[in-house]
Amino acid sequence: MLTKIKNGWKHWVIYAARLALASSLSIYAADLMKLQFSTQAGVICLFSMLTTKKDTLKLSVARFLSFGVTFVAAWITFHHISSQWVAFGIYIFVTVVFSEMYGWGAALSANVVAGCHFLSVENFTTDIIINEFYIVLTGMTFAIIFNFFRNTDRVKDELVKDIEEVQKKMQDVLDEMAEYLHTQGDDNDVWPLLDDLMNYLEKCIMRASEYEGNSFENDARYYVKYFQMRRSQCMILINLHEELTKIRYIPKQCKIIIEYIHYLRAFVTEMNVPDQQIENLNKVFERMRKEKLPATREEFESRAVLFHVLMDLQDFLNTKKRFIDSGAAGHIRVSGNEKKSKWDYLKRK
Repeated sequence: MLTKIKNGWKHWVIYAARLALASSLSIYAADLMKLQFSTQAGVICLFSMLTTKKDTLKLSVARFLSFGVTFVAAWITFHHISSQWVAFGIYIFVTVVFSEMYGWGAALSANVVAGCHFLSVENFTTDIIINEFYIVLTGMTFAIIFNFFRNTDRVKDELVKDIEEVQKKMQDVLDEMAEYLHTQGDDNDVWPLLDDLMNYLEKCIMRASEYEGNSFENDARYYVKYFQMRRSQCMILINLHEELTKIRYIPKQCKIIIEYIHYLRAFVTEMNVPDQQIENLNKVFERMRKEKLPATREEFESRAVLFHVLMDLQDFLNTKKRFIDSGAAGHIRVSGNEKKSKWDYLKRK
């Protein structure tokens, strides 16, 4: 908890200061314009700034489009129905239906407050309609202006560092798995690494999603897809290690799998296309099929587990392959050296 506070306090202070300044300036501007219910401009600004740049623009459009529905619904109900509680109920019903129908749910709170303002005035005049419109306009204007003060370049630099850190953590996991298979030792060294990797990936996905919402660059979606791909691979590694823990007898075929895992860890990089690694893994499958049949039940069970491990490794590589095939290669500018690198373990045999 203390570490979280120490690492995040600057971000929280800046974020809170930006929200406070934008909201207070919205109210100040509304006061200068001599608008009624001026504090509502600050509330609208605050609610809108809790979203990303893209969401703020979408929300702005929704607020202005839904304002027409708000006005019409309020005029029909409040002007023609004498009972306030009946009129307000009908107004809420109509507003919610249109908000859900056209995807304006995020603008519903401001519309309800505007309805309360319409209900509270004695005369439903043009002035009060214009007043509410300017309140919405003022709050959204300051929200848009201050939301565009986000430093997306800094976030992008952090995402690049996150990619490198994820690769390192995943390589460490593969190293520990190979070591566990070599010694059939204590798997307590592997599970913490897997937990740490999964938790880190969840944070990366959140940061990448925030960057996507605040960036208008063409590659903004790439980082979300990349970390989602790595999360899928991490889940495969979790399944793989669960298979490893089932081995009670270490057959000689383990050696080639250990060698392959050591070979594979060097290619857990952003730019690698796993074509060569998939090809080499197919050779391992072929080599395993040519081995003599197991002589004992224990050896049979261990060989079956090894086969499942190979299938998990295949899923691991195919996950990255599908990511590349989805169009990611255009962003990462695939390294030709990594793509063509060979594995000569089988040849040495």
